[in-house]
Amino acid sequence: MSEPKIKKLQNALKGVADYAVVNVGPNFFYLTGVWPLASLERPFFLIVPSEDKPFIIAPELYAPDVNKIEVEKIFYKDGEDPFSLLAKRLKKGTVLIDDLMSASHALRIQMNLDGYSFDLLSAVISKLRAIKDENEVELIKKAASIVDRTFKKILQEIYSGITENELAQVLNEYMMYYGADGFAFETIVASGPNSAEPHHLTGNRKIRKGDAIIMDYGARYRGYVSDITRTVYFGSVDTEFLEVYESVKKAQEAAINFAKPGVEARDVDRAARSVIEAKGYGPNFTHRTGHGIGVEVHEQPFLDSHNTLKIENNMVFTVEPGIYLEGKFGVRIEDDVIMKNRSERLTKSSRSLITI
Repeated sequence: MSEPKIKKLQNALKGVADYAVVNVGPNFFYLTGVWPLASLERPFFLIVPSEDKPFIIAPELYAPDVNKIEVEKIFYKDGEDPFSLLAKRLKKGTVLIDDLMSASHALRIQMNLDGYSFDLLSAVISKLRAIKDENEVELIKKAASIVDRTFKKILQEIYSGITENELAQVLNEYMMYYGADGFAFETIVASGPNSAEPHHLTGNRKIRKGDAIIMDYGARYRGYVSDITRTVYFGSVDTEFLEVYESVKKAQEAAINFAKPGVEARDVDRAARSVIEAKGYGPNFTHRTGHGIGVEVHEQPFLDSHNTLKIENNMVFTVEPGIYLEGKFGVRIEDDVIMKNRSERLTKSSRSLITI
């Protein structure tokens, strides 16, 4: 169990809330180092009081999954009411509920805790998760090295007639070969006009000469993730594509160079966006500049136009500007960055335009 993380949460709860009810999932893993393979059908909670010892309420059949977590466990059998067990252990106060808890479980908790007040756990824990410790950084670095090695190999696998789905499958196979435990998200391959869709659903389109190809993928390693996007060109590149590619690359460089401790997340977004707007492609940059990575592929800090959160050392985030010309092509370049007084790339494979 990662006791320091639970202690950090308890310290953050003081003066804010009396209890945090943490669902099985990313926050549970962040606090305990364990991610039980449990169905969300049955209530399965870690309860962290601000002033008392944490405990777990879990279905009896999942006892082996949590035995290594050094807190009190309260197991219940099918037919027993875990919500009444929870109510018996809590005193009146404010309860923060995990954002990823099912609505049915959240409502049952509120029904059983009459007279309590409730809020979302993210208001507290997202700030804790945004700043990584050295062990977390090392795990993310390993996940980043896996996607880098995968990119170097995938360039040898692109040929005329291979489908997006087939290329995505090869990407997945290489990530697993190089040590991934799984994937950060569903791998995206977008070719030709499909590359103009920022979150294209990978399909059976065959790749052909004259295609821009966007590959967006990430590895999961011991619970932590990486996230990389590379755009390559299959064939002889035309002038318009090269101009767009260079604009995106300059926007990414501007954002990475601008990011430093004390700078607001929205200003990093502005640094990238201003470059693209100056090139006349402002309306074609349709998403935020980046997001934090860690236990989840999308977490704080979010590099968007409204986030006033200040960048701090040991925050890890993506920088991924893009330009999308509908019906023609898209370009996105994404790297994982860690803040260490200055921004440092974790994903290091080539960002220069590669033509195949």
